[in-house]
Amino acid sequence: MARRSSKLKSRKKKRSRGKRNHAYEIAKPNVRLAPRPLVGLWQVKKGTLLSVLLLAVLTLLTSQFFTTYRFYVYEAEVQGNQFVDQIEIYDASGMDEWNIFWIKPKQVEAAISKLPGIKEARVICRLPNRVRIEVVERQVQIVWQRDEERYWVDSQGIVLPSEGELEGVLLIQDSTTGPLEVGDRIDPEVITSALGLWQVLPTAALQYSENKGFSFDQWGYPIYFGTGDVAEKMAILDALLRDLSSEGIQPAYVDLRFKESPCYSY
Repeated sequence: MARRSSKLKSRKKKRSRGKRNHAYEIAKPNVRLAPRPLVGLWQVKKGTLLSVLLLAVLTLLTSQFFTTYRFYVYEAEVQGNQFVDQIEIYDASGMDEWNIFWIKPKQVEAAISKLPGIKEARVICRLPNRVRIEVVERQVQIVWQRDEERYWVDSQGIVLPSEGELEGVLLIQDSTTGPLEVGDRIDPEVITSALGLWQVLPTAALQYSENKGFSFDQWGYPIYFGTGDVAEKMAILDALLRDLSSEGIQPAYVDLRFKESPCYSY
């Protein structure tokens, strides 16, 4: 019995040893999974290197934009101007020697439009440094004469630079003393009245004073017209002159400055 038990114990030991060896052989292949993290690390390093290279290229390009003379403005093409000199327009733009990426067209347009002779402006920028300025000039509507000096005036009453003689434009003789400056503005109602009178009386020599407004001598005696309500005052004048003519009255003057109470003297 002692021999059998010892044999059984030895067999159990051999079996247990065999099981341990067999289990070790099965688990052994699972240990060989370590190389994968090394590949991931290389990919991370490669991506970082590409990012650094891309950043360097972008930095180089950006520095070229802001340091190379090819992107700086030294002149501009000006279109639409007739009386205002293109050098004056370019100087007013304030763009000279500016990098084209720093130019704000709306601000430049506003600066150019402040010129007395410019009504509106449009600025177009093109790479690398091309700029085109399109302007609309104020149109001369009246030649305003004061103290033997003649000034150009547009439909809004803005006094413009005078560039010589103009034909076919309304001439106003102003008895007011003192010079006008370019950029000054005459009362818009005065301008509207002058242009309205010119339409109905194109051959009348219009005179202006601050006290009496407009006056003219169309029929051998002065008509004190004032300003405003041109159509209504002309209708009153026409009716009044017909009445005077029917009565054989030659007036010394007719005063229409106050349309509610027109008067005359003879």
